Amino acid sequence: MSRTKQHYDSHLGNIYPWMTGDFEDNVKTFQEYFAAKEITPSGNKSALDLGSGHGIQSIALANLGFNVTAVDFNTKLLDALKQNSKGRVEVIEGDIMDFDLTGNLKPELIVCMGDTLTHLADKNELSSLVKHCYKILHEGGKVVFSFRDLTKELEGAVRFIPVQSSEDRILTCFLEYHEDHAEVYDILHEKINGFWEMRVSSYPKLRITSDEVCALLFTNKFRLLKAEQVGRMEYIIAGKIQ
Repeated sequence: MSRTKQHYDSHLGNIYPWMTGDFEDNVKTFQEYFAAKEITPSGNKSALDLGSGHGIQSIALANLGFNVTAVDFNTKLLDALKQNSKGRVEVIEGDIMDFDLTGNLKPELIVCMGDTLTHLADKNELSSLVKHCYKILHEGGKVVFSFRDLTKELEGAVRFIPVQSSEDRILTCFLEYHEDHAEVYDILHEKINGFWEMRVSSYPKLRITSDEVCALLFTNKFRLLKAEQVGRMEYIIAGKIQ
């Protein structure tokens, strides 16, 4: 089991829906984003959501008319996705690097969003994923990636980042930098039976830039359609060149 999966299974998966905020608002935001970028069904209507979590992007795409297949390695998040989708999304539990999971699926759209790309073990895995996306994409298909650029090092106290808070929970993130990855510590303070308790778990995130991902896409015969920052996240849209 990878450290990332262990972190989600034992720590982050339990609070992820709370951490990310109002589900319906998030779905609306992404549905509007996809529509504004003309990411709507135009071919076989098949879409693949890699690292789907509890389904923010999956539901947004389903609302736009895609037939969505969602892949994630965390059981709790996939259970939440099933409830959120009301049967409209096909759910597959497993690692996104297990390329056999989706069988003969030939989607016209592949999305890998949130911060899933940085969960990969190294840049070789990233390269393999991009190659696989090109291989299985339907003719004229597109990919949409989003991730956080962790190559710009924060210093001192600003490495402590407030993530989410409520009356009985406070989640703070702390970053520790290494050459090819950042160690991300998720620090949860939770009030239980009137007393505050602290739980800490960490996992590595790959340090990659938008330029590196765009170069990989170009090398693998993708045409860059859009690269921009949205809410401190890097967003990249690319199309398959025949």
